[in-house]
Amino acid sequence: MQRLQLLSVCRNKVQLSQLSRHIFGFCRQLSTSNRHFTDSQNKDYVVSRVFHNRNPRNLEKLALAKKRTGWTYQAPRRDYYHKLVICHTNRHTEAYVQHFSGEKVLSASTNEWAVRNQLYSCTDVSASIAIGKVLALRCLQSGITSLFYDDAEKPSEKTSCVLQAFKEANIALTEPTVIEAEYRPGINYDGYNRYAEPKEWKEDYQDV
Repeated sequence: MQRLQLLSVCRNKVQLSQLSRHIFGFCRQLSTSNRHFTDSQNKDYVVSRVFHNRNPRNLEKLALAKKRTGWTYQAPRRDYYHKLVICHTNRHTEAYVQHFSGEKVLSASTNEWAVRNQLYSCTDVSASIAIGKVLALRCLQSGITSLFYDDAEKPSEKTSCVLQAFKEANIALTEPTVIEAEYRPGINYDGYNRYAEPKEWKEDYQDV
């Protein structure tokens, strides 16, 4: 019994010594890395607090990116970020999200075997409901929570089923209005100084 206790004590001492070595080595690495940082040329570099995010998708999510307005009576309309397009053919049902640049961002169709295998028909109302739910789920997974849908004409029963699937997924079918930036001129034509500069009194240099 005493031998077992001595063995356990010895093992604990070995583990403690190994742990202390690891801690000492880690602290030594931290000290060397700190020394390299203080000796570098960028030690006095100050990170700017102002960050300009130029990601176009982020600007679209914040409703800051400008939309293509086009002509007043242009058809089809182009003043959107993402547009929902629903297509019904004699053989298949398809719905996709189109960017204003003309590219397809997301799509769902009965041509996909994973969707077609679970349907009785590719053109009935149940197919439209399935396509709407699949595309709505893919929109949520990709971060798209609002879409533009051109409801110039009264939607059919199949189209209404697709739109209802988007409403149930809490995806808005109207995009938020663009936030217009405040106009700030570069020169203050009513005064002596530029815009946002402190006013300074200047004597009139034109002697009349």
